[in-house]
Amino acid sequence: MSCFIIAECGVNWRDLVDADDMIRETAKAGADACKFQAYNTDFSPITHPRYRELNAIRLDESTVRYLYWRCQQHRIEFMCTPMYPEAVAMLDPYVKRWKVRYADRDNEAILGPCRATGKPMLVSGKNLFCISEYPPGIPTNISCTISEPLIGISSHFPQILAQYGHPKTEYLEVHVRLDCYEPHYCPIDCAVSITMSELAELCRRLKK
Repeated sequence: MSCFIIAECGVNWRDLVDADDMIRETAKAGADACKFQAYNTDFSPITHPRYRELNAIRLDESTVRYLYWRCQQHRIEFMCTPMYPEAVAMLDPYVKRWKVRYADRDNEAILGPCRATGKPMLVSGKNLFCISEYPPGIPTNISCTISEPLIGISSHFPQILAQYGHPKTEYLEVHVRLDCYEPHYCPIDCAVSITMSELAELCRRLKK
């Protein structure tokens, strides 16, 4: 079985132009899914230094619907992580499977509604191996944080070569960014992301 590769766009986009570019490039690279994040946090200068950018890309249902259809047009699966309980109902019509972040691995307010949909669930720290630190250190025991049978890996390693050393799993999630941005801009999660060119090479190697 070929590894199902999830390209995590996360917060590495500023507007729908960037989002369109990322969806197109992840599909072109050969990834199976393009993933975003649904949060309702009202960021401030105290909670994050780039709060304006984060507040500008909070997803409402109309934006989710737009991203979903753009993924459909590029023949790549739309995914989105619910980061608050109400996001599950908002996302349910648009996603085939759930990806739950490490911080919510024991949060029944999110896990319960996801489970009730009957859709497959990928949970960092449960059935996905994940190092929660940003940027991560090198793992010494890939099973140390897993409480359920391992089906995949959520990788935050910015070096593409680190992805090749993973054991064969059903799912691999990697953070991605565009190859080029304007000189004055750096993606928020640049330190844990690979480029689209690196994603294409990763997909080529893992899907041979």
